Amino acid sequence: MAQIVIGTAGHIDHGKTSLVKSLTGTETDSLSEEKKRGMTIDLGFAYLNDNVTIIDVPGHEKFIRNMAAGAANIHYGLIVVAADDGIMPQTIEHIDILNILGVKKGWVAITKVDVINDKEWIDLIELEISEHLSNYNFEIFSCNRINNISGDGVNLLKQNILSYTESDKLNESLKYFRMNVDRSFIKKGFGTIVTGTVAEGRAAVGDLVEVLPNSVCTKIRGLQSHGKNIQHVFKGDRAAVNLLNMKLKDFHRGSVIATPKTIKNTKKIVAKINMIKNTKWVLKHNQRLRLHFGTDEILGRIFFKNQKKIEKNQKGNCVLFLESEIPASLDDKFVIRSYSPINTIGGGLVLDPFMDDYYLGKYNFIHNIPLNPKERFFFLVDGTWEKPKTSKEWKKIFIKYHDKIDNWFEQLGLQKSESDKIFTLDSIERGKIKMKIFFKNLHSRNSLRNGVPIETICSSIDWPHDFVKIILNLLITEKHVEKSDGFYSLISSSSLPLTKLQIEQINSVENLIKKSGLVPVEKKAIQNIKHYKPSQLLEIIYFLKSKSKIIDLGNNFFIHHDYLIVMLNYLKKYFTNSVELSISDFKKISGLTRKTAIPVLEFLDKKKYTIRNNNVRIIGQNLYE
Repeated sequence: MAQIVIGTAGHIDHGKTSLVKSLTGTETDSLSEEKKRGMTIDLGFAYLNDNVTIIDVPGHEKFIRNMAAGAANIHYGLIVVAADDGIMPQTIEHIDILNILGVKKGWVAITKVDVINDKEWIDLIELEISEHLSNYNFEIFSCNRINNISGDGVNLLKQNILSYTESDKLNESLKYFRMNVDRSFIKKGFGTIVTGTVAEGRAAVGDLVEVLPNSVCTKIRGLQSHGKNIQHVFKGDRAAVNLLNMKLKDFHRGSVIATPKTIKNTKKIVAKINMIKNTKWVLKHNQRLRLHFGTDEILGRIFFKNQKKIEKNQKGNCVLFLESEIPASLDDKFVIRSYSPINTIGGGLVLDPFMDDYYLGKYNFIHNIPLNPKERFFFLVDGTWEKPKTSKEWKKIFIKYHDKIDNWFEQLGLQKSESDKIFTLDSIERGKIKMKIFFKNLHSRNSLRNGVPIETICSSIDWPHDFVKIILNLLITEKHVEKSDGFYSLISSSSLPLTKLQIEQINSVENLIKKSGLVPVEKKAIQNIKHYKPSQLLEIIYFLKSKSKIIDLGNNFFIHHDYLIVMLNYLKKYFTNSVELSISDFKKISGLTRKTAIPVLEFLDKKKYTIRNNNVRIIGQNLYE
């Protein structure tokens, strides 16, 4: 049976800690300061039985930070309201926090009924609570009246809790382990121990885990739950985890332990914000906030230029720039509190934890990211098409939906490139339009450059090679683009007229390279002789390459196509009588120096005319083609 974690919620001095003690027999106010001041300051933990944990949270407004940390690890709420006070400010704030974190079910305990003799008054308090919780769609399992002197009502509440939790089943868990740390301490003979509620997955003694945000890996030395040594923990379990070779300073409330490489640290998050109904605060662009992720509190600023402000009960997408790194995952919920004075003002949900530079300045795009995971996945794939991610990268981002994402690929009709990059059909159509515009601009600026190699297109448009290849092949099929000797051009541009001066310059450079014969010519040598502008010479070279007049050997060396044929004939003749070709042999048959022979040999290897075998060459598969 899965373990259940229940968290108390309610105003200070409404009897939360006393009620927990009556239910479990455990005094959760363990700190001397708590006992001295008569109020809960930090989180307290008690066990109703082997499967039910109760976290007692502080009710004072000064310690709401600790309450939020406790609420991050609970499944159900136990809302405590004193009969003599009714609903108070911290009652409302606690319920807001539970709602923000998705805690939508639980029990109500009306305490101190012994100080109120008027039953109708208590009936009104119960009605007030019921009406208030209905605004949050909070499901009340039972509402119990507790006499703090006689203890009447405690056993019935306990029975109600146990009867429900015995039949409860938590949602199916991920295979990846994750636990938010709410306490850490040293135990003599064991070392560092951290505690928390298992948020996802499972873990076993001996498993390797990653401690975040430190990004340090270690092994689980031992596990306990409800005071008993165990071998495994599962989603929902309260767990004490003994970690190997870790120090207390390596942890703080807010640390996370997880399956390695399943969560990344981040300082930039795309999120959906939901302001609570009761706040007087208004969120503005660049406002500094307190953000409660898991059991941690982080400072950060909110950015949403597409909206002037977000007011109470309103929603909006935004970017959060955090002041320190946190481990975050898709769909993590968090609490938003104002910087000063400190009040709970809203909550949020992580839409994308790995915001990259593609998002910067694209506030309309951010504003329209949908909440539904499948729709969001399609929207992000489609919207980031010029900086595509692989299916492996998308699966890491959408790790909570790892069992669904392969089906999404098929259902959404997504396309996959040779290197596993993912695209939508719409993005391919946009790519075709942008590619045609690129060629038109290229030809209008450079009349000599009828064609360009794929590498130039990739660097100019800043798209991945395989996506450019997909677009070019489609445009060739549709007869918009043609390919000749590795150069791509618009079909309509192939007959652009050349000026008399351009023809003279082209012939001049071609003749210079041709006169050099088998000896490669460097681009800087052409520049020194012809004195063309670098951009002008580059266009002439591109033109000659696109017409297969000259061959680019690499490293800015060129040879005329006619003399490449001569070179290949020399090689064919040589290999008729020999098996291996050394550098000195090649120098003899070509008449080249070592400086000019090396780039030629490297080109021959690249084109598979020859194959390098240590310090010699043998016949390549393309020599006789």
